[in-house]
Amino acid sequence: MARLLPILLLALFLAPGVNAEPRTVAVGGYEFAPYVEIDEAGKPSGLTVDLLDAMNAFQKEWRFVLVVTSPSRRYKDFAEGRYDMILFENPEWGWTGRDLPFDVTESFVMGGEVFIARAMPGRGQEWFASPKGRRIVGMRGYHYGFADFQTDPDILARDFGMVLVNSNQASIEMVLKGRADIAVVTDAYLRRYLARNPDAQSRLLISQSMDQVYHHAALLRRGGRPGASDIQALLAAMERDGRLDPLWRAYGMKR
Repeated sequence: MARLLPILLLALFLAPGVNAEPRTVAVGGYEFAPYVEIDEAGKPSGLTVDLLDAMNAFQKEWRFVLVVTSPSRRYKDFAEGRYDMILFENPEWGWTGRDLPFDVTESFVMGGEVFIARAMPGRGQEWFASPKGRRIVGMRGYHYGFADFQTDPDILARDFGMVLVNSNQASIEMVLKGRADIAVVTDAYLRRYLARNPDAQSRLLISQSMDQVYHHAALLRRGGRPGASDIQALLAAMERDGRLDPLWRAYGMKR
């Protein structure tokens, strides 16, 4: 019987439900490459969008629809019911300690952040040993390990000398132009950036150690459908079917 369970589960996801139309599930997402990127026309793309498309193609019970929010507004939007699920999240990113009814899946993929600086003669890994006192650029609304996971812009500017921008690309370009000594960027985005801009590889010094390593999960409204166990089972079935590995590789993610 145990051997039949994966087959039965897969059949459940693939089989059409009793209702002709799938149930719409609002999924929150905020601009942070490579997970969500917004073009000049306001159209979202990125790993989250591609994963939702893959989830919709794999099963017939639910139709997952992206609802764009922001890093700081995502908690309020969840509390007000604008969306019921969010991918590539972690409860430690400001969710715990709030009176929000959510459940969380197991981690399904890993990510992390590295330091970068301009490559200069005589400059090595010691440049990253003590970021304090240097001009550091990072993303507005995000948590950084070296800054004790503080998000208050005034504290980050006062205590850690941080300048906050709205994209990883802006952080990288500030370093390349000499407007910042160090940037903290998502490793997956950096790999994609260097693939598109190979000339930048020799101009950047990349830290061998990471500012933080995080384990991505999905957060869902407690008591709703789908629940955390539903999404966990769906992603597991997709992984067994070979649907997820191509996505992770395309976006430079680590399993």
